[in-house]
Amino acid sequence: MSDFDKYFIKSEISYHPKLNFWRSHLGRDGVSLKIEIHRERDGLIIKPTIMFMHFYEDGKEIHCDKEPWDPDLNHWCVENAIRAKDPGNEALRFSLALRAAFKKPGGRFGDGIFNGVLLRTIADGPFMRHKSVSDVMRHIHRGNPTFDGQASGDCREMIEILIRDRALELLENLRYDKDQAIDILAGALGEYLDQRFSVTGRRLLGFSGTNRRLLATNDS
Repeated sequence: MSDFDKYFIKSEISYHPKLNFWRSHLGRDGVSLKIEIHRERDGLIIKPTIMFMHFYEDGKEIHCDKEPWDPDLNHWCVENAIRAKDPGNEALRFSLALRAAFKKPGGRFGDGIFNGVLLRTIADGPFMRHKSVSDVMRHIHRGNPTFDGQASGDCREMIEILIRDRALELLENLRYDKDQAIDILAGALGEYLDQRFSVTGRRLLGFSGTNRRLLATNDS
């Protein structure tokens, strides 16, 4: 064996030490795992997000582990069918997954095009009929931007693909039924839009509906 061979052999050891510990519990008889996302707001400030991994044996919690939010850790959890503790927490979890995913079109096309295309995509699509999304969208002033070029078309396609990827994760990896998956994904989109366009933040500052304006953060 040459010195290079270690780089060409698949290993069960993960780059993130937590995964080695979490993986060791998967498949054990009577043991199940659930993830909990904890994120607190202190006025206008949102504190760092924490992931709690709960371990159960025969329905009784035997251990709880925690780690700062990490998209790669979450992706592993989704791939291994580890659900969040409840649908509301699942929606929060997937809002963070959307934020990580949307960094790609946001970085590629810039905030201006991404924001406008995202809002148009949501407004034109079926999620606009879901209360979790419509209640947030009515507080976001969209104006009448014109995005009809190749870049906007490419951006919209990428956004649709990324939303579809999350929908399939809910349906195929986590095995929610379709109605549950729709509700969770709508909640995730509503939460993401709320944070990106500072909807709750502006309410806390006392802005009324007549003072609304599109105000985006740079986290996508």
